[in-house]
Amino acid sequence: MLTTKERLCQERRKRRLRLLKITLCFGFFLLLAAGCYKLVHQPWFSFGKIEVTGTSNIKREEVMKAMAIEGPVNLFLLDRRRLEKSLEQDFRVQKADISYTWPNVLLVEIKERRPAFYIKCAYGGFAQLDFDGYVISVAKGIRDSAVLYVSGIDVGNSYLGDRVQNADALKILAFLGRLDRSLLSMISEISVDSNQRAKVIMLSGVHILLGEIGGIEAKADNFITICNEIKNKNIEGYYIDLTFAKPYIKVKR
Repeated sequence: MLTTKERLCQERRKRRLRLLKITLCFGFFLLLAAGCYKLVHQPWFSFGKIEVTGTSNIKREEVMKAMAIEGPVNLFLLDRRRLEKSLEQDFRVQKADISYTWPNVLLVEIKERRPAFYIKCAYGGFAQLDFDGYVISVAKGIRDSAVLYVSGIDVGNSYLGDRVQNADALKILAFLGRLDRSLLSMISEISVDSNQRAKVIMLSGVHILLGEIGGIEAKADNFITICNEIKNKNIEGYYIDLTFAKPYIKVKR
């Protein structure tokens, strides 16, 4: 039979043994966690995939190149904020949003810049501007017939990604920004004459006089109303003059 002293010594040994086991287990799991962390942060470790949405003019390969992603995708190594900034440096991208979706997908949502119109620039070229005034393409001709043309204004030397500073061009953009897509698709051209008076030429051939370019944004509501009336009432007009307080319509006889 064990004495009290022997029993106390035996219990102390058991406690030390339990403590040693706990320490060893903790150390093992700590090393395992560190090893796993190091493993999943290796460039060659493949985990997850990337989905790109919202693009029509930008290819997936261009998106991946802009984010500097090549080979296997490792989501543990990607910095969302850095990737968003990298994408937004592309002059065709208005905004980029990157998020994670379950279980292992990096969702890249891109909002492309939408073309507003073509306008003459230096060296006989044509610049395509978006609705914020940024140059999104420059070419010798008009390549997209679905995008309207602004004549009578030259924005000079304009390079990809630049925001034009031409006051008249920006006023036209402000006017167009008030119109919906269906109405924009009905416009063929906006012409500005030597007296700085603007005229909208519809695809139907109807000319709509807006007056001095400095005040065309204020004419947007009247322009929308008169276009809707023409469409709903099937009015065939030669031209419409919005320079008067009450719009004047010259109809076909």
